[in-house]
Amino acid sequence: MKLEVCVGNYKEAIAAFKNGGDRIELCDNLQEGGTTPSYGTIKKSVCDIDIPINVIIRPRGGDFNYSDEEFEIMKEDIRICKELGVNGVVFGILNDDNSIDIERNKILKEEAGSLSTTFHMAFDEIEDKNSAIDVLVDLGIDRILTKGGSTNAPNNLDKLKELVEYAGDRIIIMPGGGINCNNREHIYNMTNAKELHGSKIV
Repeated sequence: MKLEVCVGNYKEAIAAFKNGGDRIELCDNLQEGGTTPSYGTIKKSVCDIDIPINVIIRPRGGDFNYSDEEFEIMKEDIRICKELGVNGVVFGILNDDNSIDIERNKILKEEAGSLSTTFHMAFDEIEDKNSAIDVLVDLGIDRILTKGGSTNAPNNLDKLKELVEYAGDRIIIMPGGGINCNNREHIYNMTNAKELHGSKIV
């Protein structure tokens, strides 16, 4: 079981590292679901922390349909993350009908190059999740972060297990949302997920 700790600043990132996290998702503004942290926060975290750091690429809170200008910001943030030596980037762009914006996500994947890529909880807005998994596999995305539905992961264990089984070895399904150090073993056993995500998971 690999534990990814979602953090909202450098101080929380250091604590996650010291408390035994396997990987960090580095964000700002967790009250808005997480937005891209500052250049300085990313640089300092990469320098001081000896576990992989994945950085969220999200220019604002709210929906996942971005303007051309916001898309340019996302591409530039991925370039900066590559320069700073992060392990991976976390992103997700949807169309107005909450389907995957294939072209824009493909461009972000290409911009990321050899970095690990995670499609974040924008996935939970998509109605046909199996088809979405197929699309993300075709794009070469490494993992999907999902609550399994509109509520938290502990309420969607059957659906998460279905998603894990459907994805198989093609892409990692990483449950997140409401997972903590007290329920992580239960969720791991019930879903067969290899990776779990949460802000209180360690």
